[in-house]
Amino acid sequence: MKTAATQRGRVSKTVNVYTDAAGVENLGLRFTVDVRMPIEALPSYRFSMNTIEGRSSKDRILLRRTDGKKLVIRTTATPPAGVTVTAEPVDGTPPETVSKAEEDPTPWGSASAAAPIPTEPGDVWLEMEAEGTLAAGRYSDVVRLATNDPEAAEIQIPYTIRVRPLIDARPATVRLWTAPTADDRGRSAIVTLSHYGSRKFSITGLEVSNPEIFTAEAYSREPSTQQTIRTSLVEGLDPSALDAVVEGWIRVTTNDPERPVIEVPVLVAPSQALSRRAVVGER
Repeated sequence: MKTAATQRGRVSKTVNVYTDAAGVENLGLRFTVDVRMPIEALPSYRFSMNTIEGRSSKDRILLRRTDGKKLVIRTTATPPAGVTVTAEPVDGTPPETVSKAEEDPTPWGSASAAAPIPTEPGDVWLEMEAEGTLAAGRYSDVVRLATNDPEAAEIQIPYTIRVRPLIDARPATVRLWTAPTADDRGRSAIVTLSHYGSRKFSITGLEVSNPEIFTAEAYSREPSTQQTIRTSLVEGLDPSALDAVVEGWIRVTTNDPERPVIEVPVLVAPSQALSRRAVVGER
């Protein structure tokens, strides 16, 4: 039975064996082992961070050899641009206890457990920082480490970083269609802009790429952490005017110095079915 270097706990495996013995042609064998991790990670074998554009975020885990010997991190693979990984050995004077909740009290910081983590001489703090230069999106990979533990000469620690836009648009893409429906669905849509920095902002201007097909109007120009825009097909637009998907945008200008311009993609299709299949940037 083979286990991974980061696997722990009780592991069971059932094997069916066929024999030529009369009456015992089929045997079911069950193997159970208790797996000890050569190197444990506290609070978990994973980095997990949530942040927003323009903000850095950190997460760290404590690595420890379970045989009681000093852990040495020999090398770390180069992370992608905008992500840094550093290893810091723990010295023995005095023993330190770090509460991750105290380090980063914001809701956009580390998603790891906030309980204090006691350290011991020979441990290593492994810290990951997502820099404020990361674009909005989801980043997942593994940190590859070489260690001085012969039972775990190389380990991999997964990480997930979620970067939200400073001002997020929902839906991310507006889909309209010209084919008439019983309830007029598809002729208009609501776009909500939310400021994840919890800062009030105002819409100072709206522009659309195809004013002959659709329009956009802000419900309010007053400062708020959330703004609403209504986009609609032009009144009287002939349903047969489109024979293909039109790809456009709503350009929103704001008074927020960090996000003065937001572009929301708009897809206008002859039918609802075509609007669902259409993908922004795909012709």
